[in-house]
Amino acid sequence: METKKKIIETAVSLFAEKGTSFSISEVTKEVGIQKASFYAHFSSKENLLYEIIDKEIDNYFFEVKEENRELKTIFFSILNYYEGAETKLYFWKRLLLFPPQIFKNTLLKKIDKLSIQRLEIIKEIFKKYIDEDLIPSQNIKNSAIAFLALIHGLLSSKIIYDFRNENNEYNYIWEDYWRGIGGKNK
Repeated sequence: METKKKIIETAVSLFAEKGTSFSISEVTKEVGIQKASFYAHFSSKENLLYEIIDKEIDNYFFEVKEENRELKTIFFSILNYYEGAETKLYFWKRLLLFPPQIFKNTLLKKIDKLSIQRLEIIKEIFKKYIDEDLIPSQNIKNSAIAFLALIHGLLSSKIIYDFRNENNEYNYIWEDYWRGIGGKNK
């Protein structure tokens, strides 16, 4: 099982760096195994890619439980998912900007479905906050999209500007965001 794990870790790094252009030979060389060992775990490069992408999708779209349905919790959960994991950021950028077309009808549809589900959860939270008078009335759909855009912008900033979460910038950004939407203390 250790070999399979090494193959997966190597493939994630190679996909983040090269997209689908990496070869099985690169994987086996990096892991230090023969091709036969690779094929003992995966029937093809496509099978390997499917498994790593599917697993990462499941990891990223964590289940938002009832007790966690707070914007602040979601904000920090998503950002913390990538903290110290630059390869994950590059993996997702590559996947979303240059998706493997072979998975267009499977994994990319799964991402779309889960993204819509997450947006709906965030819209529900905004509605609840408005109903509880924690934030003023506003366009819920636009507010939910803006919330996710803020998070994704911060993630992109980590790549583009070599942004690091030093001195708890995320806390300050959250506080500014909360004030910006008219949020009141609970």
